[in-house]
Amino acid sequence: MAAATNNWLNLASLLFHVLPKNLISWVTGAAARLRLPGPLNQWALGAFARTFRLNMAEARDPLDSFATIEDLFIRHLKPGLRPLAGPVCSPADGYLARSAPVTDGACIQAKGLDFTADDLVFGDGRLPEDPRPDFAWYTTVYLAPHNYHRVHAPFAGRLTAIRHLPGELWPVNKPFVARIPRLFARNERLVFDFALEGGGLAYVVMVGAMNVGRMITPFLPHLVTNDANRQLGGTPMTHRFSEPPSVALGQELGAFLLGSTVVIAYDREAASRFALARAEGNAPILLGQSLLEKSP
Repeated sequence: MAAATNNWLNLASLLFHVLPKNLISWVTGAAARLRLPGPLNQWALGAFARTFRLNMAEARDPLDSFATIEDLFIRHLKPGLRPLAGPVCSPADGYLARSAPVTDGACIQAKGLDFTADDLVFGDGRLPEDPRPDFAWYTTVYLAPHNYHRVHAPFAGRLTAIRHLPGELWPVNKPFVARIPRLFARNERLVFDFALEGGGLAYVVMVGAMNVGRMITPFLPHLVTNDANRQLGGTPMTHRFSEPPSVALGQELGAFLLGSTVVIAYDREAASRFALARAEGNAPILLGQSLLEKSP
């Protein structure tokens, strides 16, 4: 049985090489933004919430208040529902896939598959003025479809730049993470560059995925990833703030449709300032929970 399942998954990964993943994701997003007639919209919202087991008891707004499926997926939480355990906390609800040191510039994606932190953060869009961090630690949080889908600052600092790196949109669930080389570094990404209070650089990377072709951020309201124009390709974009805004712990950075992944990467100075806890195994985690070692 295990061998047969593995063969089917290998075949599926081969099929995804030829599928128009970005176009499929764009069409899915467009469908999720359709405004249906009242009774049909209420049925669709209810069916979606049941299918994906959304915890509407935590939502700030009632189910019948959402105009579209996309609005439902980027729903707000009730105020005060996620207390923040500083100075470093989870940026989202999801599953803590891995938190570990960067070794020789490499981060572990899955057994036998690595990607470099530099490639993840800068890709082909590095500019001459961009820093060249000595990356020392990374943390990966996977968001499943039922999770709250807004991403928040895992620490306080100054937001120096936002980088959009166009790319593919592979699924980021466990079977594909275990089979597709450099998956996180080849998918479309939205990167937030931070100068931390007290010193050091850190990066919050929102990684797009199949059917997560739309990422947004309140810091650049005009930017929408994987829009119709980008179906013919795209070029990396960096917005550098002339006056970097101060971002508080837990402040919202952005949102994406359906489930995806957030990766935090720290340079050596930033990592040395915190007792970051090692983790792996996809344990559930909530926005605001500490990413530091527990005190004895």
